[in-house]
Amino acid sequence: MKKVTIQDVAKELNLSRNTVAKALNNSDTVSYETRYVVIEKAYEMGYSKLSPVVLNEFKLRNKIDDTKTIVVLTRREISVFWNSIIMGISDELNKYGCKLQFNFISEQDEKNLVLPLDLQAEVNGVIILSVFSNDYIDQIMKQNIPVVFLDAPCNQDSISQYGDIVICEGQNSVKKITSDLISHGLTRIGFIGDTTYCKTINDRYQGYLNALQEAGLSIDDSIIATYHATHKFYKTDEVDKALNSFPIMPEAIVCANDDIALDVIRCLKARGLSVPQDVAVAGYDNVEGMAQVEPFLTTVRVGNQRLGRRLVQQLMWRIQNPTFPKEVIFIGVEVIFRQSSNKVK
Repeated sequence: MKKVTIQDVAKELNLSRNTVAKALNNSDTVSYETRYVVIEKAYEMGYSKLSPVVLNEFKLRNKIDDTKTIVVLTRREISVFWNSIIMGISDELNKYGCKLQFNFISEQDEKNLVLPLDLQAEVNGVIILSVFSNDYIDQIMKQNIPVVFLDAPCNQDSISQYGDIVICEGQNSVKKITSDLISHGLTRIGFIGDTTYCKTINDRYQGYLNALQEAGLSIDDSIIATYHATHKFYKTDEVDKALNSFPIMPEAIVCANDDIALDVIRCLKARGLSVPQDVAVAGYDNVEGMAQVEPFLTTVRVGNQRLGRRLVQQLMWRIQNPTFPKEVIFIGVEVIFRQSSNKVK
């Protein structure tokens, strides 16, 4: 059987070879309508050099298989924060008629650059929920599959070239919480969160710092725990160690997330201290189940199922628009003031 060439496609459509070549390379110098016609005809004629990126953009792959396969990659996180995000991802993928392949990545696989078998099959897109090493991300990107990241490393630019990044706003919301504590007359305010881990924790810490600086308060490093912790302060003993390192107990502690805040409350109670009477506490995430904690926790509502759906929507858009510049999307949040931060000096 004769191999189909660019010239064959050009002759069939009565177009120049140069126009067809540009269309097959998805060049913006050729109109969308012409590109679509050329790529569709090339596919019908059996032209063998059509790239997966081009096929995805013009939805030709759907003529073979209406079901897209989306792979979600994450670590085995201790936090329950991820459950509702994954539910949102699953619900939204169902709307698009997509198949979800969920993969936990172990520390050993990440270290050895071992990708899940799902990525070696026919995959249309990847959603990455955890912040992996740059080497592991490089390995994923070799698969040439559209990717959307939830969050980013501290150096956001290290992955911004690879895919779209969805980030929950943290700087302004945590600044608002810290400023409210200051408005109650509190000046000795601590912070706990591993800022070496990801951009979102850095943003929340920066919001805390901005509030102190705006109020003209000095930054007391002795009541700030932002160092690298093995489990990112998701374990009680790491939180307890941080509190033990404080030479004096803060009047308030702003925590990078609700899991840390809950452990702070537990550790304070073990010391005979009450919240907020002795120490005010605030978190971030509005994790389900926190409403049962006494006192009610001041926090930031992300809307995790909405976040999961937004990740899918961005990935679907990226699959159809692979050549558009990569984007960073900030998701709006809502500060919820509750009893845990209601301490008056």
